[in-house]
Amino acid sequence: MTTRANLALFRLLFLRPRAAALAVVWGFCLGLASAAAPRPSAVKLWPQITDGITNHAGKLAMRCVVAEDGLTVTDTAWDSYQVAGCGKRWTFNMGAPMVGPLKGFTFPKEFAGLPVNLTVEFFNPAKPWEVKENYQEIILLGGHPVVDLPPWFRIPTNRLAYDFDEGDWFPSGWTLPRGKYALWQGAAKARQEDRRGRCPMYDFGFTHVSPVAMTPGGDSGSRERRAHLFGDNEWIPHDGARDAFTADPTNPRNWRVEPFHHWAEQCAIVIPDFEAPNYHTWGETQYEAFGRLIRSVRDKRPDTLIGCWGVGVVRSSFRIFDSFWEGKPTGVVDRRGAQQWREKYNQPEADLHPVLARCHLNLGNPSVYWINNAKPSQLYAFVQEWEQGKLARPELPNILSTWIQVEFVDGYPLSQYRFTDAKGRTRLEGLKHQVPASSTYALSLFGHCVMDGLQCWEIGARYSESLADYSDWRVREQPPKIQRNGVEVPVYYYLKYFGFYNFHVLGMWQASRNKDVIEAPTRWEMPELWTSRNRVWRTGDERYPSYVNLHKEPLVRVKLSADGGTLLLVACNPHNQGVEQVRIRRPGTTQEFTFELVGDFPIIRRFAVNKVP
Repeated sequence: MTTRANLALFRLLFLRPRAAALAVVWGFCLGLASAAAPRPSAVKLWPQITDGITNHAGKLAMRCVVAEDGLTVTDTAWDSYQVAGCGKRWTFNMGAPMVGPLKGFTFPKEFAGLPVNLTVEFFNPAKPWEVKENYQEIILLGGHPVVDLPPWFRIPTNRLAYDFDEGDWFPSGWTLPRGKYALWQGAAKARQEDRRGRCPMYDFGFTHVSPVAMTPGGDSGSRERRAHLFGDNEWIPHDGARDAFTADPTNPRNWRVEPFHHWAEQCAIVIPDFEAPNYHTWGETQYEAFGRLIRSVRDKRPDTLIGCWGVGVVRSSFRIFDSFWEGKPTGVVDRRGAQQWREKYNQPEADLHPVLARCHLNLGNPSVYWINNAKPSQLYAFVQEWEQGKLARPELPNILSTWIQVEFVDGYPLSQYRFTDAKGRTRLEGLKHQVPASSTYALSLFGHCVMDGLQCWEIGARYSESLADYSDWRVREQPPKIQRNGVEVPVYYYLKYFGFYNFHVLGMWQASRNKDVIEAPTRWEMPELWTSRNRVWRTGDERYPSYVNLHKEPLVRVKLSADGGTLLLVACNPHNQGVEQVRIRRPGTTQEFTFELVGDFPIIRRFAVNKVP
């Protein structure tokens, strides 16, 4: 996507439907302190260059402070900033709105040392789904983590970028379990350095890296270890200056096959952006023409995996788990809908994506971007979509395309942010929120342990952490350029917090260290489960994603080792806002395994299995 003009690149980031008070005391990084060290204080991860969030009109809209206990949070603008005619609510991470104001709210002690995204929304009381304004701050709560995180793990607290690839603190040199994919086309740092003569991402489990994410002037990797998602503006005539297509994107006569061949020569995995062609309007002519195009690429390079962005094995829906009436979603999530979605496992081929089924694609690439806010059902939906697709086409890799930013759809407004740049000028931005650490980690665990893998997507820009490198794409300001290894590189200021990529890679590392079970010739199972919240054993159909989502219970998958002596578990409850006790057992067995879930943070754990005499 780097061939598009800077204006168009950043329009993708902020506008296109894709899929965009400082802490009381700055503390130590997560996981660095030992139990004997002083209790780490809370840290404001974002914003870092302003004291709270000021809207475009210059009004302080949100400013969270944390008490000395590190767990009690107050938005000092809760009472002072209001929007006429709107109700006000707040959420943390992707959970449902909380009861009461964000004033003196104390997280349970088990949340110590965890990062939380706090979002304030102003909404239409008559139509609560209509949000007029929203603001978000990210806080690392004080204290030592008590959840299952490695003692060495941390996230950056005084910068905006990830840092897993810097130094030797994060384990390196490992690989994912056999058959798993990890594609990197993320928000790469402009000042990235190669490690041991190659792109650093190869040292941290990524199986394929995009050419646009390689170190400038560094090693470019081999074709079999490269993957790239290229823009629809590359294969459909497009005017970068106007950021507009110059020909009908749905007309096959306007489709250029040359970019497909080019990227297939360069990369083992090729993924064209597939928004502009608007396949929902296609007839036989378009399907046949696109099938011929894909076939010509695969005939020339048979070793290429080729999919289309947003085209998974089965059709996805933002209305997943809604009940249906006469083929249309009702907007109601109930037992009837839960059973309808459960039954999709019985006939998975019925939902095959028509482009994948008819156009010779040999790779699924569903877009599973986190949407808007307060939608805890999304993780359940991602897992169901993958499981249903694997039943329909077990031999086909189905790699989920992810974004570390939240996609805004259905009129959800960009978040206003006013700040002063390095030259003292007032700047106004409209931002999309960042995906919470808990969601990033959970999707990485399920994606690299249970599913086929994930793709980290970004627009292909190189990023800087220096405020002096900020430029406003909307008024066509040219980005500054730096020299890296003899190559001139345009750079863009991060502006938001990208440190949660550390959690994405942590999920990959967890998959690597459990590869003995993941690679075993056993299958992932849906266990029966019991929670301290509902105190009912869920068996049969009620183990499926649509039902556990309905009951607001954990999503759990388990897998036996080859000798049957170890059970590997991955679990998360996106609905959980406190501390939950969970018991599970494999269907047809009596041995129970117990664990605790803190909020929506996931866990991965191994249990010893009793041998049957």
